Amino acid sequence: MSKLQYRNLYVALAVTALIFCAVVMRVCYLPYSGLWRTLLYNALIGAWGVSVWWRILQRQTRNCLLLSAALMLLWLDLRLIRFDFATTPAALRHLWYSYYVPMLLIPTLSVYALFFLDRSQTRPLFRYRLAIFVVPVALFTMVLTNDFHQMVFAFPLGYKTLDDPDYTYRFGYYLCIVWILFCGLFTVVYLVRRCRIPHTGGFLWLPMLPIAVALVYGILYILQFPWLRRIAGDMTVVQCLTFTATYEACIQCGLIQSNSGYASFFEVSSAKGIITDRQFSTVVRSARAAPLTQDCMRQAIAGTVQPDRNTLLHGHTISGGYVFWQEDITELADLLEQMRITQEELNDIGDIIQAETAQKAKWLQLSEQNRLYDQIEAVTARQLALMQKHLANLQSAPDAESARRLLKQIVILGTYIKRRSNLVFVCDKADVIDTAEVRLSLFESAESLRISGIQCTVQISETAQIPASCAVAVYDAFEAILEATLPGMENLLFCALHSGQGWTVRCSIQGARRPLNIPDFPAMQSEWDEDGLLYLTLPLPEGGCP
Repeated sequence: MSKLQYRNLYVALAVTALIFCAVVMRVCYLPYSGLWRTLLYNALIGAWGVSVWWRILQRQTRNCLLLSAALMLLWLDLRLIRFDFATTPAALRHLWYSYYVPMLLIPTLSVYALFFLDRSQTRPLFRYRLAIFVVPVALFTMVLTNDFHQMVFAFPLGYKTLDDPDYTYRFGYYLCIVWILFCGLFTVVYLVRRCRIPHTGGFLWLPMLPIAVALVYGILYILQFPWLRRIAGDMTVVQCLTFTATYEACIQCGLIQSNSGYASFFEVSSAKGIITDRQFSTVVRSARAAPLTQDCMRQAIAGTVQPDRNTLLHGHTISGGYVFWQEDITELADLLEQMRITQEELNDIGDIIQAETAQKAKWLQLSEQNRLYDQIEAVTARQLALMQKHLANLQSAPDAESARRLLKQIVILGTYIKRRSNLVFVCDKADVIDTAEVRLSLFESAESLRISGIQCTVQISETAQIPASCAVAVYDAFEAILEATLPGMENLLFCALHSGQGWTVRCSIQGARRPLNIPDFPAMQSEWDEDGLLYLTLPLPEGGCP
């Protein structure tokens, strides 16, 4: 048996003991027994009303039950005043009339409370729900004003006392009885419907027991059993107690929502929670929650802790203690483990990819170098072949003069091969290069000519940049002219000029041999003067070279 069941049992035993004391007072006719019995019943109903205030969650239902408790207290107090304190006929009569205020309103409130059974706070209320009070208000107003019209009770002329045997009931009285019976019957039928447990065939019998007791008591009271009149002859008390018991049975069965039973619900819930006092002693713990040490609880109050791989522990301060809840992170832990394994695999794959990338980059670099070397070999193949030929002739040179002449040509070819290879690298990176690269190549070749005893002057326009194709064409034209005019050339003036139409190569040579043959540049124009000077002109358009 749970703590809540033990508590309910103790409360039931205490209520039974108080009712037994009241019955003993009635049977034994103790002095002032009416006053003491009324005080006991007031205490019972008042305590129940206080418990309703704390237990009932729904505001409308709570107000109905509290108003019913207040009306029952009013009914008991009116009964006490009528029987123990009132002396005049008028006072007795009006107190009797006042009985009908709680008699009509309590059954009406029971019907009104049914509107809110199993109803949430946010669900809209019935628009015309208050219209149910029109009938009882009209009826008890008719009863309270009976002295003016006698439409409820009729007294003989000159008599208006309750002990007059000749007073009769009128249609107003029967209307009151019909309304009370209608409300009671409607409540019973509605509760019978609500007490059926869906899909199980079960039935909640507890709310029906007080109603059955009230029904049996009413039948026995009408049959006027002497022993019943002596033990429980007060109809007012019995009806108030059965009304209270019916409401309490609905609360215990859950038809009226309350905040009782939360501890039992917490214990069997799927939540992994623990509630402790200020000393970290466990007050209530759910079935699925693992036990915790006090050190772990103190750490959880300061911040979230992880007692094991699959659990996070959270803590929070509440009134009178602390609450701790355990969060299952098994899926998250498994996911993190998978991510860790995946990360390791990716690291391995990344290392492999990085090695492959480095190898590929190295291969691309070698391929690019080979491409450039192949390009250099392609553009300097003729000069390399000619240099090899001169080197072979150098070994078999007949005299020093022939060897010197061959060495001069080898130097000129070597200088061209060096500077032309450099232009291959420079022009491969950009479509436009600095004019300084061409100037350095021309000046170095001119220097090799001067070493060979040939006067050479080189001029180039002072522009910042030159198209790569034009730069290569200028230097190749310079080399082609040298190869076509050597040996025999004595002086050389080479100019590379820039204008709006593009670049133009102009050259004047002294000592050139005839006929002149430059097959690589068919667009080159040649002209001889009468002094034997050769003038060459090669136009190089801006967009490219012929």
